[in-house]
Amino acid sequence: MAHPTEKPKQLAELIRQAEASRLELTAAHARIRRSLDLPARIKASVAGAPSKWLGGSLVAGLASGLLFRTGKHKATRRAEKEKKPRGLFLGLALTLLTLSKPALKIYATKLLKDYLAGRIAGAGRRKPY
Repeated sequence: MAHPTEKPKQLAELIRQAEASRLELTAAHARIRRSLDLPARIKASVAGAPSKWLGGSLVAGLASGLLFRTGKHKATRRAEKEKKPRGLFLGLALTLLTLSKPALKIYATKLLKDYLAGRIAGAGRRKPY
């Protein structure tokens, strides 16, 4: 028993290789998880260079504002310039209508609720013809 056989040496070598492979796989898995963690990468990038992110967002906002601009503003300005003065009666009528809108909505909602409640209650006791 002075000399160990080759089997224990091979077994020890296999165990060492398995442990090395396991460590390598763990490190690769950690690298992949870090590369796929988009919120953490963005947070680190913003923390690393906040002035670049602020400048880029300002430029992107201005560019999109200019790109997606519509002609609505010009038409609104023209309509404001061409506004005709209303008479006293029409002005009062429009003001009264504007002030009564909430009450009209409440009244219409109550009528609709009563109608639907009647339909639901009446559905159970319909008479066959």
